[in-house]
Amino acid sequence: MQRLKKGVTYAFGELLSDIARPFVIGMLIAGAITFFFPEDLTAWANEHTFLSMLVMLGAGIPMYVCATSSTPIAAALILKGLNPGAALVFLLAGPATNAATINIVKNIFNTRALEIYLSMIAVCSLAMGFFVDWIYAFMHLSPTVLVGQASEVIPHVLQLTGAVVLTILLGINGIVALRRMIQTHDQVHAH
Repeated sequence: MQRLKKGVTYAFGELLSDIARPFVIGMLIAGAITFFFPEDLTAWANEHTFLSMLVMLGAGIPMYVCATSSTPIAAALILKGLNPGAALVFLLAGPATNAATINIVKNIFNTRALEIYLSMIAVCSLAMGFFVDWIYAFMHLSPTVLVGQASEVIPHVLQLTGAVVLTILLGINGIVALRRMIQTHDQVHAH
């Protein structure tokens, strides 16, 4: 019982506070992509598979994005018609690299180590992207159809309840974080 209590406390306390901000940012970006991106992204992505992977690699490498925020972004892009391989390239390259990491690797090691680091991430991400696209083509799967199937498994009432509970937990987490920030601010100005 004690282990269960510790697990629940960790999941809804520390873990939630760690992922809340990137999760909300990722959901907001995913919503913007879903609303603003053109519906004909499918045609372009299917005609230019390699180019779409390179674009996602170029977007993912410098962007400061963690796995928590990049997942809803990739799902929104797939729903808009981006090939799953390009979305995977973004999912792999984005969290593995960012401007801060690039700078640290260059300063601690050297430019050659940075080139090797980025090259290997790029090669591995592109290879996995091509492999995923090949699997989808080989099995004649439509990624946009598969993204929407998970919601059919879970009853609508349960989905709605989960969304409301998550929203409440994120709201509570935001209030707690705001209180800590105000308390820290007050302590700094009191000294």
